[in-house]
Amino acid sequence: MSCDPGPPPAWANLQGLIVRGYTHPHSTHLLFRFPGRAAAAAFVKALLPRLQSGADWGATKPASMLNVGLTFAGVQTATTLGNDLKRFPMVFQKGPASKLSQDALFDLGDSAPANWWAKNFAQSALHCIVHAYAMDGDAEKEIVAFVASAAERAGVTELFGTADNSRFTQSQLPHDQVQFGFRDGISNPAPAWPVPGKPFDAGTLDNFVLGYPACTPFSPGPAGDNPTARFARDGCYNAFRVLAQDVTGFEAFLDEAAKPVVAKLGKTTAEAREWIAAKVMGRWRNGSPLVLSPDAPDDATRDEKVFDYGDDTAGLRCPISSHARVSNPRDQPVFPADFPVPRLIRRGMPYGPAGLEPGADRGLIGLFLCGALDRQFEMIYGWMNKNTFSDVFRPGFNTQDAVVGARDVRGVERTFVVPTAAGEIKCALPQFLTTRGTAYCLLPSIASLEAIAEQRV
Repeated sequence: MSCDPGPPPAWANLQGLIVRGYTHPHSTHLLFRFPGRAAAAAFVKALLPRLQSGADWGATKPASMLNVGLTFAGVQTATTLGNDLKRFPMVFQKGPASKLSQDALFDLGDSAPANWWAKNFAQSALHCIVHAYAMDGDAEKEIVAFVASAAERAGVTELFGTADNSRFTQSQLPHDQVQFGFRDGISNPAPAWPVPGKPFDAGTLDNFVLGYPACTPFSPGPAGDNPTARFARDGCYNAFRVLAQDVTGFEAFLDEAAKPVVAKLGKTTAEAREWIAAKVMGRWRNGSPLVLSPDAPDDATRDEKVFDYGDDTAGLRCPISSHARVSNPRDQPVFPADFPVPRLIRRGMPYGPAGLEPGADRGLIGLFLCGALDRQFEMIYGWMNKNTFSDVFRPGFNTQDAVVGARDVRGVERTFVVPTAAGEIKCALPQFLTTRGTAYCLLPSIASLEAIAEQRV
């Protein structure tokens, strides 16, 4: 499959989040509700001078900057597009708390949508998320104060989605780690535009930016020449997800799961814990992928992105249900066979203190960018909850992503199977993550945000 999607979008019209990972070590994500169109316009207009586009910022990285996402309810409130907005995909209209999306996300128990945002506000009240980034703590305080002041002047209500009514604030942990101790952000699609005549690549930018549907199955709409499609063009969907991580529970799991490894493979307890941790994640904690470094972490492979699973169908090097393998199956056959493996652009950082202090709230604030919420984000999430999507599985094999899976999903094994030459090692999987909140947002183009600010849409 190859085609020509035409000329690329102007990067200065794209929000910067779409085309680059900022690597600013501090960020705060502020939630808002618009009382009406005029207030939304005033708020967006005030933010525009600090809005970061995809244009090259040169040799000096901005000390602080922001991007803006709107939920479907936010777009409804901020524009006069009215019934024409029904051209948006139903998954965006309904939102992540709907049954339509929960059939893939499986937010159950403590993760249920009824418990999101610390029960401080209804899902329908969330209209806007402002993502503020900074190089240091002082710059972060300044940009957050700027956004809060703009909201107050515009009469826009800030919402707080935590039990202590604080904002969602992130700081990068040492060595680019997430809370479970693994390096993150190693493998992400590059923001390249497809080259005419080359084979289809699910990681090129046309799979994420709306309005270029000719070459990708991942961008279902809004399509055509109509007000909503013109508004959405050069935008991108963002699945914003706050996930609490049970770090002490993860370490306790490694303690228990190491025991059969010691008995069967003769490893020390310390070696067995790290071996299981790597098998669960699909990479060693330093980033080395198991298919390239199956026996130990290796500095030579710690940043490696180019590898496949096609010759490891039994999972002897990398278990089939490891997180890295389920979330990006690469060349592994998937169902349906004629549908390409989707990719996501992942942004975000860990929140909360590092370490094992009991009772501390820590986890990940994830931004998952896509051109189709259902055929990219939700499809992958569905695989993580029921990873029967691939024909490499033996009949009856029905387990979950070893890290992300919701353990309350019915009919799914809660056992992690690690094949070895000495026989299978099986580990009972506890729940490691709890969803604190999810929002489906559109990251509109700069031109569309300007149109909102000037009340031209």
